[in-house]
Amino acid sequence: MAGCRVWKMWIERMVRWSVVFLAWILSFYSLIQHTAPEWSVFHLLALTALLWVTELFPFPEHGGRVTVHFPFLFALGSLYSPGVAGIVYGLTVLFVGWMTKKSLSNSAFRSGYTILGLMAAEAYISFMRQPLLEAGDIWKLLLVLAVYVLVFELVSKIIRDGTECLRLRPRYSRLWVNNWLWETGIALLSLLYCAAFFGMLWQERDTDTLAFIFFFTPLVAFAVLSNVIARLMRKRRKLELLFLLSTNINKTLNLREVMEQTILPLSKVIDYSYGIFYLLKNERLYPSVTSGDVPHHLKKQSHTLNRGLNGWVASHGQPAMVDDVKLDPRCHEDLEDAEEVRSMLCVPLEMDGEVLGVITLGKADRRGFEEADLTFLQVLASQTVIALHNARLMNERERRVVAEERNRLAREIHDGIAQSFAGVLMKVESSLKVFDSQPEQVRSWLEQSEKKLREGLKEVRHSITALRPSPAAKIGLIPALRRRVEAFQNETDVDAFFEQEGENYPLSTEAEETVYMVCHEALSNAAKHAKASEVKVTLRYEPEELKLVVEDNGVGFSLAQAVYKAEAQKRYGIVGMNERAQNLNAALQFDSEEGQGARVILTIPMKEEAIQASSGQRGKNSTV
Repeated sequence: MAGCRVWKMWIERMVRWSVVFLAWILSFYSLIQHTAPEWSVFHLLALTALLWVTELFPFPEHGGRVTVHFPFLFALGSLYSPGVAGIVYGLTVLFVGWMTKKSLSNSAFRSGYTILGLMAAEAYISFMRQPLLEAGDIWKLLLVLAVYVLVFELVSKIIRDGTECLRLRPRYSRLWVNNWLWETGIALLSLLYCAAFFGMLWQERDTDTLAFIFFFTPLVAFAVLSNVIARLMRKRRKLELLFLLSTNINKTLNLREVMEQTILPLSKVIDYSYGIFYLLKNERLYPSVTSGDVPHHLKKQSHTLNRGLNGWVASHGQPAMVDDVKLDPRCHEDLEDAEEVRSMLCVPLEMDGEVLGVITLGKADRRGFEEADLTFLQVLASQTVIALHNARLMNERERRVVAEERNRLAREIHDGIAQSFAGVLMKVESSLKVFDSQPEQVRSWLEQSEKKLREGLKEVRHSITALRPSPAAKIGLIPALRRRVEAFQNETDVDAFFEQEGENYPLSTEAEETVYMVCHEALSNAAKHAKASEVKVTLRYEPEELKLVVEDNGVGFSLAQAVYKAEAQKRYGIVGMNERAQNLNAALQFDSEEGQGARVILTIPMKEEAIQASSGQRGKNSTV
């Protein structure tokens, strides 16, 4: 596999440089074959300067390297020779690439396939030159000129896209088929300008140097203006994206969603080949979310803190932008991982001196990132860190809640069900020993065991009910309370009633859960201890508070004795009810005396934060 990768890389590089050498050989050959031009060197310098400005301000496609250079190549080829046009264009592209610190090989290859397309178009026009002179029809001339532009576009794009497909990981987004609308528009613009230039020469109008400059100035101005507008729009998209991301990120507490919402939309404002979101765990960086053209082995490969640019950034807590990974010693391991990467951008996710992870962007071009990209990524990372911290706190809180719930269940099982079953087991063992000699005693023990088992079964059902999602969350608070009252009546044969007072309004999920669980626990206590003949549950909606009242006509109880007995027997029903009420800043009142029944009153103040303005909930409750 490694040998195949090496061979494919070698073939792709050989093809690229073969295109470059062939283009330059044809350019010099054409220069030698043509006689001295009739046009002055000032025209040549003017066209070269205009071409240079156009190349310096590219369109925002293909990484910002598409320009309207063809009208200048057509003018240079028509006035001088294809060889002059090819050499001038090649030197201009290399000079602009050197100025902007772009990759020399990429600049040379771009000039190479463009020159070959120009040579193919000139070969076609040379073949059609005699028929053109004989025809003298302007429409036929325009048709030939259109084919000339078409030949140039086809040959140059076929060479470019064909070589791109030879790469280890082709960048299909740069192929003509994915950008046909944009590139077709540029081709039509070039055709119109070439036709206008051809018409100017055909009618033998004033063609001094200033006339050339004024003729091509609108095209250059269009290129410069498009580049400036594209940059401004890119900055605007960065601000919009930063606002949207900071808003959406802070809305979610899911760790993976935070990472995806951070790195995936970055391609809209930062041009990169691949992006990786690393999280730091146990002194190692683990790739959690990837984007773009990421090598397959990098999606699962973790790094130590002293390996590659990622490890350096994570260990030092400092951002890094590398223009050429071959020249930076921190990136030697990165070259082994991704052979085609040439520039990297890496920022730490740091909070209170602790590095949580790293965001890494890689690009196949040298000097692929700008200082503005680094600044934007740092700002985005600062927002992401807060969301990551919140998500981690929420995950930790959920784990703690789960642990506490497990401990509570363990206590309930040990102190309640397990003790009951242990007592039943002792009576059964004793019954087996005296089964023949003391049948009446055995009968008494079995009856006691039956009673204990029934109580244990109720405890099990109560625990299962506590584990399940609250019925209030499933069907709504009022239907859930009605069902609970009906179930209580069926289980105990006690007359039970539910009554709603006032117009219901939406409640928060936590408030509905608290009301239901307090009612559930109050009814369970009434079934166990009240010995009542009638129980009434009232849910009263008032403008400033919500009241739940559960009352019975049973034997009543002393609250102090009930709490003492519950703590002694390690039962936490009343304590749990009170804790739920305190979480809502609600009041829980027990009104009872021995022999006079009991009332459990839950009062929840209706503050704004406790009410959810949800018409869906209102509709759901009002249908009961």
